[in-house]
Amino acid sequence: MILNHGEADSESDAGHGMTYLEWELLSFSQKSDLKYVIDYPTVYVVYSDGSRRRTGEIEYTAYVGETNDIMRRTGEHLETDPSSREDWKAIADAIAKDASSFSQYVIGHPLFNKSLTLDVENRLMHYMSSVEAVAKLGNRRTNAQGDYYTSDKLDRVFSEIWLGLHKQDPKLFPAEEIIRDSALFKASPFHRLSPGQVAAEDAILKQLEPLVADTSGNETDVPKLIFVQGVAGTGKTVLLSHLFYRIATELVDRDSKAVLKSYLLVNHKEQVHVYNQIAIKLGLQKNDDEIVMLPTQFINRFSGKQGETNKADLENVIGTADVVLIDEAHLLMTQGNQGYSGKNHLYDILRRARVVVAVFDPNQILQAAQQWHPETLAKLFPNDQLTRHDRKTAGMIDGFSTVEIGAAQGLRPLAVDVAHIHLERQFRIAASEAVVKWVDDFAAGRGLSKLPKDDGDRDRDGNLIRAPYQIKVFDSPVDLYRAIRKKTEERADGWNGVGLSRILATYDWRYVEKTKNAADPNGCWTVSLHRDADGTWVMGLADGDHRGYVPESESGAEGREDRFCMPWNYQLPKAAFGGGSKSIKDLAWAEKPYTINEVGSTFTIQGFDLNFAGVIIGPSVKYRDGRIVFDKSASHSRQATNKRRDLGDFSESNLRNQLNVLLKRGVHGLYLFAVDPELQRKLKECCG
Repeated sequence: MILNHGEADSESDAGHGMTYLEWELLSFSQKSDLKYVIDYPTVYVVYSDGSRRRTGEIEYTAYVGETNDIMRRTGEHLETDPSSREDWKAIADAIAKDASSFSQYVIGHPLFNKSLTLDVENRLMHYMSSVEAVAKLGNRRTNAQGDYYTSDKLDRVFSEIWLGLHKQDPKLFPAEEIIRDSALFKASPFHRLSPGQVAAEDAILKQLEPLVADTSGNETDVPKLIFVQGVAGTGKTVLLSHLFYRIATELVDRDSKAVLKSYLLVNHKEQVHVYNQIAIKLGLQKNDDEIVMLPTQFINRFSGKQGETNKADLENVIGTADVVLIDEAHLLMTQGNQGYSGKNHLYDILRRARVVVAVFDPNQILQAAQQWHPETLAKLFPNDQLTRHDRKTAGMIDGFSTVEIGAAQGLRPLAVDVAHIHLERQFRIAASEAVVKWVDDFAAGRGLSKLPKDDGDRDRDGNLIRAPYQIKVFDSPVDLYRAIRKKTEERADGWNGVGLSRILATYDWRYVEKTKNAADPNGCWTVSLHRDADGTWVMGLADGDHRGYVPESESGAEGREDRFCMPWNYQLPKAAFGGGSKSIKDLAWAEKPYTINEVGSTFTIQGFDLNFAGVIIGPSVKYRDGRIVFDKSASHSRQATNKRRDLGDFSESNLRNQLNVLLKRGVHGLYLFAVDPELQRKLKECCG
């Protein structure tokens, strides 16, 4: 049962929202159900809608809560909380000026008990923090519960609640499939953590608690570095996001009210944008790049200036952060570039932090500039720490050891206390263990075998709760594209796990950033193939074919069955494809509707999920003499194939990791086409 109230008809009601709520409840027609609101625990959403100054699009400010007494709690929010809480002071002030400025949904259900309402509250926060139209969202806590009597009813009950809310306000409560497809949903701090993630979070928080009592920060202290390790899909980002929210909202000194100076860094602009949106919505920062930023931004912020210039003097460290969380730490630079004058991101961050928690997966390093010096790796990951898989110790800190880093790169030695946490459970790929292993072996270049059968999972009553994971090999890139496009259109009532699907490719076709392709009529850099007279798909377009990208709807009988030509990511004119609005710009690459007509790369898809991933494997990946071979001469990824003067050639491992990232994006399915004829035949043989 969902009640909506808030449009008071007098000034007295405006000053006493509780009085108006009581009137609304007494006038409710189904009086027999009122006990589920008056006598049972309830969940509520307080909200207001305004409009954006420039676009005029509706945006919301919302607060989610749960209570055993909705009448009392509403009164406290309006009359008591404003004196001690900024969020409720803003709401009370707005209501004082305009009684209709805020409204409230009150949600009751016959199954509601304390644990279930806490879970519903948490999931409402999870969903609403993912709604593009919600600008600010308040709550102050994560409340996902463990197992309890009615926990098996949560999914059904919540879907009923969300559908009811959606019918009342589809802008504030979009369809469930839209929510689950969003990058904000997948990076939200309101996911329910697995036991291994909970253990890891508790272990890290235990290390951070002493910082709350001592916020002085002595420069002579040895910084702590905790690596969170796990292969792609083990929930590292979910853990980090959850941990960051708890640090910001819970680790507060009771006496001084001081909060820890905490920051979240990731060397990936798409992901920084997603984290910035989450942090602003949840009130952790007012503007972009205050506590969420790129590593170089953080380093420069805690550095002095060189003379009268604005250039950062990295040797002059100014101030120290209490906690720095680094997502995708394998993307950190280990040599300088145009924007970064140092030699090692992690080294410079550690000099400016008391505790660093870094998510790290060596199998996702994609560039020569991200490769680590062997001596540094040996110190930070002694013994088998890079490859260890031990479920008995998953989620546990293995103990700190002090090491010195920096000397290998000619830097002043820095003492660091290092520990490791391993996450083992794989969440992303919804497949049987045998199928997951097949993908792992292929992605790691270990080999190709017969694809195991996946029957999905069923509950005790025989109902299908996980559909079989789909791996298909297509005879042409055209067929692959059409299958992926069809997946984006397979919507049903509610989320069915197929909406967000995109084409990806290895970086084997030329792309020059911020430069137009003079050889293409549209100026686009494209992924292009054509079928020759022998029926073999070969790189590039056929002789005399200068048409470039032709949209599927316009190609008709122009021979599209024998040609494939689609722009790389960021190439299509956004305005022409409905991408000019502010709401579209705020989305990650794969979420923008028009990108179904583009081909994604590791630069846009790393760290994100798709429901179905269609991967075109270019000629840099071949199959020869029973082995998977990585051919750097066929790659256009200079950042992957360039040699480092100090460390040498990492082309093979970088290209292997590129394949690893692309093959592990699909949650429910993986569609494949290989340009190399031998690899294509082997894939057909294994998956046929």
